Amino acid sequence: MIKPFNQQTQSLLALMLPILGTQLAQTGMGVVDTLVAGMAGTIDLAAIAVGSSIWIPIVLMVSGIMAAITPLVAHAKGAKNKQTSRTALQQGLYLALIIGSACMALLIFATRPVMELMSVTPEIMAPTEEYLFYIALSLPAVAVYQALRSYNEAINLTKPVTAIAVISLLLNIPLNMVFVLGYGPIEAMGGVGCGLASLIIFYLATFALAIFTGISALHQRVKPLSDFAKPDPTYVLHIAAIGLPIGLAIFVETSLFCVIALLIARLGPDVVAAHQITLSISSLLFMVPLSLAFALTVLVGQSQGKANPIESRAIWKNALLVNLIFSGGNAAILYFLREPVVSLYSSDMAVVSLATHLLIFAALFQLSDSIQVGAAGALRGYKDTMVTLVLTIISFWLVGLPLGYYLGLSQAAPLGAEGFWIGLVVGLSVNAVLLLARLRFISRQAITHALQTH
Repeated sequence: MIKPFNQQTQSLLALMLPILGTQLAQTGMGVVDTLVAGMAGTIDLAAIAVGSSIWIPIVLMVSGIMAAITPLVAHAKGAKNKQTSRTALQQGLYLALIIGSACMALLIFATRPVMELMSVTPEIMAPTEEYLFYIALSLPAVAVYQALRSYNEAINLTKPVTAIAVISLLLNIPLNMVFVLGYGPIEAMGGVGCGLASLIIFYLATFALAIFTGISALHQRVKPLSDFAKPDPTYVLHIAAIGLPIGLAIFVETSLFCVIALLIARLGPDVVAAHQITLSISSLLFMVPLSLAFALTVLVGQSQGKANPIESRAIWKNALLVNLIFSGGNAAILYFLREPVVSLYSSDMAVVSLATHLLIFAALFQLSDSIQVGAAGALRGYKDTMVTLVLTIISFWLVGLPLGYYLGLSQAAPLGAEGFWIGLVVGLSVNAVLLLARLRFISRQAITHALQTH
């Protein structure tokens, strides 16, 4: 029996809202970095902008790979299979250590070549490189944290994860102030201090979530960290086979935003700062549809575990409608409140003027963004990840970025940052159409298979 719209929405929101709290807290750390670095100066703000454009895609790729644990555990929960849940987490943690360590090495050694390739100015490059060194050291912890988070959210234990994320945000504020601006015997580090603060917070959050998952009474039925199994290369590769396309799809999308920041770095600190402010504000609001997509992965996965594809279809249709409603609210906020919000980030009138203008384009792509991220979340619940990666590459790298580059830099009278944001609007819209078509196909296929086997 399919639940009516209001009951489905209640179930969705009950799972989504704590996830949203977690996402907002994590994104809030980036907002704090931007605000505090802005207090230190425009060069520090630009360094955080360029640094973020390099490390955020990597961290989100790691998070996406570890998100493979969510559908695996959600399916197991739907099928009431405790051993599979435990195995998915334990083998996922081995994968997390491998992925986290590899990305740490990548970030340490690739930072300077990437900035040189993108013609980042020397005054921005030096503090950015120091900032990213601290971020690189935190990546193993980030990977383990995301594995633990994916497990907890897959079994509907979202509130403890949110509590840890909120506490991390609250700790990040004073740490940033101390390291960036200096306090007592601690000398001001400028924007570099944001990296050190993040390093400390990431490890504290990981230890806290590991302790909760290991000893909480809520985990005593399955005991996911007890009787720890040896690495099983076959199962680790199974998780990677699901997770790598998720991680790469997220990397493809987020790196588009971040490559734009690197490409416009040649236009000077004011333009870079305006782009970073615009991205920071729009990313904060994006946490609403993204959180709904995470919840949708869990609900579709649990429904698939119960072998109920008709319920799965009803769940994702309801969720996409709810996401569209939320996205309309986000668009209104971005358009009507853009001037006062931007003014919180900077007092530089040139930066404020450009960021205010760019937020109009961020408002425009809210509807298509909500559809594409929601469809991707549902497809993860079906464990359909590889085609999502291919479609995302087409939308962003073959449509959005070339169009943005042409409009932004290559014309006789380039539009600068505005041209790139027009490219983003088009790329997101194309991806929304393609992923929705894929979701409808996979859903029909699952229903047909169920009917043929009964």
